[in-house]
Amino acid sequence: MTEPEPVPEPVPGPVLEVASLVKRFGTFTAVDDVGFTLMPGASLGIVGESGSGKTTTARVLAGLEEPTSGTVTLAGETVTGRSRRDRLRRARLLQMIFQDPYGSFDPRQTIAESVAEPLRLHAPGSRKQHRARAAELLDQVGLSRRAGQSPPRDLSGGQRQRAAIARALAVRPRVLVLDEAVAALDVSIQAQILTLLEELRAGTGIAYVFVSHDLGVVRHITDEVLVMRHGRVVERGATEHVLRTPRHPYTRLLLDSIPSPDWDLDRVARDRVARDRRALDLADRQATPAPKGETTC
Repeated sequence: MTEPEPVPEPVPGPVLEVASLVKRFGTFTAVDDVGFTLMPGASLGIVGESGSGKTTTARVLAGLEEPTSGTVTLAGETVTGRSRRDRLRRARLLQMIFQDPYGSFDPRQTIAESVAEPLRLHAPGSRKQHRARAAELLDQVGLSRRAGQSPPRDLSGGQRQRAAIARALAVRPRVLVLDEAVAALDVSIQAQILTLLEELRAGTGIAYVFVSHDLGVVRHITDEVLVMRHGRVVERGATEHVLRTPRHPYTRLLLDSIPSPDWDLDRVARDRVARDRRALDLADRQATPAPKGETTC
């Protein structure tokens, strides 16, 4: 039986460093020269519309996609290898939570069994100790013993997301990547999950990479934000500063796209968004060189 990976000692400096990250699918570049640094206990937002490259970036960080080029460094170690040891090492340091975690749970297992499963791979101890640790984690995220003994199908969306958080925390990772983790939940449950995440960050020092299209959620949960468009980072900075005083036209367009409760104001905003989008698309066409033998008009 393979020995579990040892628990890494805390290292000074960044817990996650991403440098010159590129991901291509054939001729399409989904992520283009993305880089950032994440300190322990920090929370970084990555925002943009569908197709901006934010989810592909998250999947590369989690090892679900292999980068075309660039590096991902966790706790001082480059983790872009594909061996079983590399994958286990990455999973020990970084965990990912998806928009709907239902598909990531084994329907034949109870929630408590699913939460305990990572411990069998990564943590020494007996089955009894793993069950006790799973019970602690479920209590930490506000799930009852009854919920722990239930299969995933019997839980609500909010309960399943809490269970996914508990399972991700089982191996005490340094970084949690959350891809639209509250997008499928109603507003009241969203607020509960965001409060839970804030409490966990304060209590454990874990760092977050929070991928979302919802700027309100990003404003609530993150310290810094990257704005992505067409695979590239077009703006970055302290979250509140970027959202209050955006510099890039695309960031302003995202802010203008937030619906207003006032119908007349919302109609004005939609007109402004349409105008700004046309201007950005025109700028893109003018900045893109025409293929050899063709001219632009």
